[in-house]
Amino acid sequence: MSFREWMARRLSPGLKTDDEVREIVKEEIDRARAALPITANYDPNNEGYRRMGGGGQNLRDLMPMAQDRMFEIAYFMFDSSAMTRRMARMDKGFLFAEPITVTSEDEDVQDIIDRFWHDPENNMDLDLPDQVMWLSLLGEQLWPVEVNPHNGHVTLGYVDPSQISKVWVNRMNIKHAVRVDLMGDGGRAGKKLAVIRRDNNINSKTYGRMQGDCFFWRINKPPSGSRGRSDFLTLFDWIDALERYGFNYLERAEFMLNFVWDVLLKGMTEEQIREWLQNNPPPEPGSMRAHNEQVEWNAVAPDLKSADITKGFDMGKSFILGSAGRPDSWYGGGGKAYQKEAESMDQVPIKDLDERQLHIKHMVTYVVQFVIDQSVIAGRLSPAKAETGFVVNMPEISKKDTAKLVSGVPQLATALGMAEQSRWITRDTATKIFAFVAGQFGIDIDADAEIDAAKKALPDGAEDYE
Repeated sequence: MSFREWMARRLSPGLKTDDEVREIVKEEIDRARAALPITANYDPNNEGYRRMGGGGQNLRDLMPMAQDRMFEIAYFMFDSSAMTRRMARMDKGFLFAEPITVTSEDEDVQDIIDRFWHDPENNMDLDLPDQVMWLSLLGEQLWPVEVNPHNGHVTLGYVDPSQISKVWVNRMNIKHAVRVDLMGDGGRAGKKLAVIRRDNNINSKTYGRMQGDCFFWRINKPPSGSRGRSDFLTLFDWIDALERYGFNYLERAEFMLNFVWDVLLKGMTEEQIREWLQNNPPPEPGSMRAHNEQVEWNAVAPDLKSADITKGFDMGKSFILGSAGRPDSWYGGGGKAYQKEAESMDQVPIKDLDERQLHIKHMVTYVVQFVIDQSVIAGRLSPAKAETGFVVNMPEISKKDTAKLVSGVPQLATALGMAEQSRWITRDTATKIFAFVAGQFGIDIDADAEIDAAKKALPDGAEDYE
């Protein structure tokens, strides 16, 4: 060790030599290579290794380029594909056939909810259905919030998911996103938005209240992923191929409507055929022609095997709709066969939509709770009033066939009466069954309360109610 190096070590004990710095850099490079996902495939000299499952916390995210491409394809398909747009809007129509209502027993809480819900900048009755539709198409939604510090009023914004550069998750629980980083402009760093969640810091003034800068919704993500996936991710290629297939068929359909005259001229030479064609132009509609036995006229139309094309199109359409859990009858199919299919299979798509509506209800509940908490923090609403709570009422997806229910009630009553007389069931059980079926009309019936009321109405000394 030289005298200069010795003096440097004395003055700065933590100073590293060139060899030590190179060793540290090499270790960091090796660690970064090992953390790369297998799809990156960076190990040109076979000198390191990569985890089979990828690196870091978010092992199951799409590659950033694939995530951005998914967004661009979704926008393109919505603008250019009639089937994609119809399927997206069809689900929106079922989910939001009627407005969502949020009610509270406390007038002050209800006033805060109504002010937020009907604020022209929020416009939840119109904007929420569209945002949920795009959540299905893009797989993600980012809603930044602006809170008025004086009264706690909340205004929702919107940021396109393609502007997200990174999503940070809780290291102790990867399911929870804690921060969203946005892309910057002009070489500057983008905004960093804290995802809204309950404040669990017991020393904080907002302890127990919802706090943050944005709502970040994701669907179809793996448990160990941080980004969402489109409902149509696996269907975009199929829909595009099917529509191009159908368009090409329709484009060629014009040729199927055309025909040519095939004229057999027996015994004529090439020169005689040319002369005959000059003297005999194609006949016009309604005209008359005459020829001898040496000439035969035939109208020839192209055979494009249209039946095979139709079968191929129906197969592709059935695969797409089946993969999406939607019957053909929902996409313009008609006839008795489709009607029977619709009647027997309608519960499959309804259950899918019920599950998605439950997710939407959670989103609305989360947003409204944040709105109420901000009013409490701003002093506009007392904590006691906030505890009153609220109820989110979702529209009914499947309309009940009232005519069938009404026609079935007398038959049910007769059957229950016969079962009771035969001692197969008790009077109380029959009442509960009838109350359950009658409840399908949309009115909640408490069977036990009805039984108690009937017994109280009995005359003194009666042992049974009839």
